[in-house]
Amino acid sequence: MRHRYLFLDLEHVTRTDRLYRRMHQPQRHPGNPILKGENPWEAMASLYGTVLQDPEDNLFKMWYLTGPYVDGMIQVRQRRALGNITLLAYATSTDGVHWHKPILDQLDIDGSRQNNLIDIGRTNCEGMAVLYDPQAPNTDRRYKGFYWEHGGLDTFVEYEGRTIWGQGEGDGMWVSFSPDGVRWTNYAHNPVISMGSDTTQSLVWDPQLEKYVVFGRFGAGGRKIARAESEDCVHFNQPKLVFECDNVDEEETQFYGMPINLYEGMYLGMAWIYREDVDGAIDTSLATSRDGIHWQRVLDRQTFLSLGEPGSWEDGMVRISQNFITIDDRIFLYYGGVNGPHTGRKFKQVERSHKSMLGLATLRRDGFISLDAGEEEGEMLTKLLALDGELHLNLDATRGYLTVELCDDQGSRIEDYTSFPVTGNHLDLLVTFNQPLEALAGNEGYIGRLRFRLRQASLYSYWFV
Repeated sequence: MRHRYLFLDLEHVTRTDRLYRRMHQPQRHPGNPILKGENPWEAMASLYGTVLQDPEDNLFKMWYLTGPYVDGMIQVRQRRALGNITLLAYATSTDGVHWHKPILDQLDIDGSRQNNLIDIGRTNCEGMAVLYDPQAPNTDRRYKGFYWEHGGLDTFVEYEGRTIWGQGEGDGMWVSFSPDGVRWTNYAHNPVISMGSDTTQSLVWDPQLEKYVVFGRFGAGGRKIARAESEDCVHFNQPKLVFECDNVDEEETQFYGMPINLYEGMYLGMAWIYREDVDGAIDTSLATSRDGIHWQRVLDRQTFLSLGEPGSWEDGMVRISQNFITIDDRIFLYYGGVNGPHTGRKFKQVERSHKSMLGLATLRRDGFISLDAGEEEGEMLTKLLALDGELHLNLDATRGYLTVELCDDQGSRIEDYTSFPVTGNHLDLLVTFNQPLEALAGNEGYIGRLRFRLRQASLYSYWFV
């Protein structure tokens, strides 16, 4: 599969001159928050979960973390449970903005099943990552769920004058399967990883490795990111630490979590940056990797999604979830917002009164980072590429122009293969030359380079079709 070339990193670039990379923050939807807790069983809504669009019925489907969050004990599955139990809720939408919470009649909470809660796991289902897997030979495993299950059956302990969940047999990372995303069956030999991950999880299919890859805190040693892989989504290798803060970060900065997506052939992480001893806030920045193991922060650790205005529903934490969705050349990014800082050593006993709700932000397709030129013309020369097919651009040259030259392996311009200047704002522009690429490439294809010249323009991506 051929992917687009973006500027999240410069792996495909030999050199640039008088150009700079610019980050674009997503635009918040005017209808935010798009989903919030409004029932006794869902005192809050947190995107320790997943949103995806089902290609079979085109429905947007959301799995989000919730719970009653009351003091004392309640009844769940006709057993005693703490009021801070973490449950999995489900919602659907036809447009990704307006959400419906169907009554599923699955999970008994305080004597009623009239709710949108999914019966999955054993006690506490936390950080549910959902993968739609069309290649699954068993349709009962079309949907795969990966999450942290913890807290034994009727196992409670006293800690600092309060009752908390005790450690249970079988705690760790669990996998469950579903034909439709609603009715789930737990894998018979859980846990698949006998470690915990007190955050959101990620589960992706890597087509290059032909393996399922998971990310979370399991085995990372704190608020860091570990990785494990599996050929069948149940037998995983030993997790290994792949991403953590370093001495460039502010003191006491931690990765609270990092939902991870595969986008145009790259691993793209939404790093939740938690400054525990600074202000207790959590916002989202970007990290990229070509293999899921070696990571780099994007654009000097700039913030991608910043906190909301002071006093708003999202002024303390904003955390983008796994699996953003591209619709009509816009990227839908779903996130959880909280109106206050995270509880930490400096902010004890403040979080209980906070409200967690869900928001939507959108971004131009490929619009994370652009390569920009100002008043002075700049240029970029790519590395060697297969120059075959038709060349397409995603760019904004409303105030300026862009030209493309086809070059040989040494970077010298090839006659008759310089485009006319391109102007305007285009999500998908076909570049034309005096001669078709086929005349140059022939049946064997041509290995060469591209030189882009820009003035007062932004280039988001380029690709061949």
